Amino acid sequence: MASLGDWIRGLFLFLGPAGVFVGLFFVFVIDAAIFPALPELVIVISYAYRDPSWDPRAWAGVLLAMAVAGEVVGNSLMYLWVRKLLVDRGHMPQVIEKAMRRWTQFLLVRDERIILVNRIAPVVPFVGAFIATLHWSYPKSLAYIVIGALVKYSFLLALVDLLGLVYTQDTATLVTVSAVVVILAVSLSGSAIYRRRMVPPPRVGR
Repeated sequence: MASLGDWIRGLFLFLGPAGVFVGLFFVFVIDAAIFPALPELVIVISYAYRDPSWDPRAWAGVLLAMAVAGEVVGNSLMYLWVRKLLVDRGHMPQVIEKAMRRWTQFLLVRDERIILVNRIAPVVPFVGAFIATLHWSYPKSLAYIVIGALVKYSFLLALVDLLGLVYTQDTATLVTVSAVVVILAVSLSGSAIYRRRMVPPPRVGR
């Protein structure tokens, strides 16, 4: 019976390099613009089961480029949609705008730098919507998106590569995926704890 690693490898060979790169790009677009798509796991597996005809560094470079491009496109689409259809036309519901502004008041940073904090603890969902609604600088926000993506996904790719020197490919991938799951769990837990500590308790009426 074929192992999980053989099945994944066969799937990627079927897709071919172009299919893997395009698929990864859309995963990051969807994750940034619509709903969480676990891009960390996707990029790790994409690198671990790369096309054997490719140089590992070249494969990693293209994957990293697709990840950054996907994040830029996904966040930009959300930003443009909210700005052009809601903010610029005055159709943004006041209750949502006030909730966004009120939420950022409880964070350690209250401007575009939140995007970098989000890489460690996801405290702000739909970043593109926040950029548009709170009138953050789009160029500065885009720079933080690119920097954060480069640092985070370069680290994950380097981790897979390092473990690949010590373990077999399947074992290295399993260890890396497990590490990613732990990192995500810690990140989400840290986000939840941060929110509870930063949001003041409701006042009890007399």
